Amino acid sequence: MMKNELLLGTFKGSPLGIALEDLEGRPLFVNPALCSMLGFTEEEMRSKHCVEFSPTEDAQKDWALFEQLRAGTIDHYQVEKYFFRRDGSLVWGRLSISLVGSGTARIVLAVVEDLSHIKAAQDTLDQSTGRETLGSRLIEAQEQERRKIARELRDDIHQQLVLAVVTLDRLQRNLPETRDEIAQKISEAMNQLVNVSTDVHALSHRLHPARLDYLGLSGAASSLCRELSQREQVGIDFHFEGIPKELPSELSLCLYRVLEEGLRNAVKHSGSQHLEVSLRRESNEVQLTVRDWGIGFDSTAVVKGEGLGLSSMRERLRLVGGELSIESKPLRGTTIRASCPLSAGDDKSPFSVGLQQ
Repeated sequence: MMKNELLLGTFKGSPLGIALEDLEGRPLFVNPALCSMLGFTEEEMRSKHCVEFSPTEDAQKDWALFEQLRAGTIDHYQVEKYFFRRDGSLVWGRLSISLVGSGTARIVLAVVEDLSHIKAAQDTLDQSTGRETLGSRLIEAQEQERRKIARELRDDIHQQLVLAVVTLDRLQRNLPETRDEIAQKISEAMNQLVNVSTDVHALSHRLHPARLDYLGLSGAASSLCRELSQREQVGIDFHFEGIPKELPSELSLCLYRVLEEGLRNAVKHSGSQHLEVSLRRESNEVQLTVRDWGIGFDSTAVVKGEGLGLSSMRERLRLVGGELSIESKPLRGTTIRASCPLSAGDDKSPFSVGLQQ
């Protein structure tokens, strides 16, 4: 069942643990990441049933959902549970199960993400404070983002790859008689792979904005404003001045993420159709300003009960010695200012870019 080289090559390189199983829950293929995570060889894992990899309670919960999957009641599910390692120790992980293919070509795709380090960090925070802290909230925010990425990998990217492989596999096994039919099948597979490439690029950017490495902070910020302006149909004026061509990577990433969050909040909450972004050097600092002319809010009340987005911005800036300030009044808009200390730079040429709807 679908063991051709293209399928194996796709899954072998994945950093996530992946297994392909039959509808009885027996592994047909296990990638190196999953073998490394659990300490088994692929041959050892293929000799077991999926319920043998977890303690009884976790295995029963998983199998109950697996039976619903086989019955067609659901087409995917996700659980967090313990997995046995070969030495008997336990790994806390997130299991995402999907049913892909159709008819007799149905197969189970299992994706496992190791969450041991996250759970250990959360347990340490809980034991030391006995209450929710900013650190624990940030960890939860990271976890939410990981869950989104895992869902996209499971529900979209991996399924598209499997479907492309199925298309090529069927084409290889049953070569159509006419050139037009062959061209159509190849075109279908190519379109699926193009979609995967686009989705992988988007996920990669969420993990780390590569444009920062190539364009620097000014160029990456300009590109972000341009994309958001086009996607959300809002006008964004971006201005930068005196920003050194090379900045410490942690400072660039901090300000870029703060800009992302600031723009996201403005677009989502302000109702303003025009935003202004300024990035400039002032003395020995880099200052970022995001301004809108929207509905505004009571900034004193917001600061007292600040949400996770604002907390995340403050924490990022704190780690690089920076500060965040917010000015807002109902119906008079909002201005977010972030400042970070900067070592000497010599690029002081002003540039201005207008990004309209």
